[in-house]
Amino acid sequence: MHYIKIFYSKHRFILSLLVLVFFVSSCRTTRQLPVFVIKPMPVVKILKKIEHESPAYENYESKKISIDIDINNEKNSLSGQFKTKRNKCIILTIRKLTIPLGKGLITPDSVIFVNYLDKSYLAGDFHDIKKRMGIDINYNLIQALLTSDISKIIQNVNFDKGVISEIDSQMYRINSRFDPRIERALITGNEKLLNRFMKRMNDSEFIDYSIWVDPQYFVTKKITLKDIKYKKNITIRYDQFELVGSSLFPQEVSLDFFSPTQKFSIILKLSKSSVNADEDFSFSVPEKFEKLK
Repeated sequence: MHYIKIFYSKHRFILSLLVLVFFVSSCRTTRQLPVFVIKPMPVVKILKKIEHESPAYENYESKKISIDIDINNEKNSLSGQFKTKRNKCIILTIRKLTIPLGKGLITPDSVIFVNYLDKSYLAGDFHDIKKRMGIDINYNLIQALLTSDISKIIQNVNFDKGVISEIDSQMYRINSRFDPRIERALITGNEKLLNRFMKRMNDSEFIDYSIWVDPQYFVTKKITLKDIKYKKNITIRYDQFELVGSSLFPQEVSLDFFSPTQKFSIILKLSKSSVNADEDFSFSVPEKFEKLK
């Protein structure tokens, strides 16, 4: 019996010692973990860092992309590839399984889409897209969608004294700030007061936006755009950044659009990306293809 007590006593001592060592080592490991502290930063400085870290490229392409589309709860999956010459043009090719469906050319002034199945093509501009689909987009927004490069958007937007920055979800968040009377009218649901303000201001003054920025690499992770007058929302998210060339590019991009009459989402997953590899940006429409109105 005496030996049994000694046996249990020794093992209890060893077990206690192991627990103590584990506890001490765990505490030590916890202390050694790097902690990134996000400090408040003014908007001007954040924007300068975003521009400084914007992707460096002349041409950027992804030889393989998967596209998941959900339009008013009707889902479809496509594949393809795209390439862009910075600030000049974007060429997108779309397939369903191994069947080529079409090819598109987007420039700052025009949009052309060739439909291989119907042997037809559409040609127009962003005004036509807005008129037909009710979506106010432009070339810079599409280029930013594919590359997370918002430097061109920043140059074209008037970031006045009303713009503010805060820390949200461990990121910097840049917010627009419109007339507080409009904000109160929205919160209280005062349609009469809201309509009065809308009649006195331009549409562009009713765009509310937020931009989430990574505090270490200063890449854009999320953008929200709100058309207050027409109750339309656009949300863009960027994930899975990879080093392509000398810059970080998102390899997963999603866009969600919502309005009172329409909603759709697009998820792009990119792979085999490269910069400055392909100089061929030729685009043509087959002669016998019919132009649609």
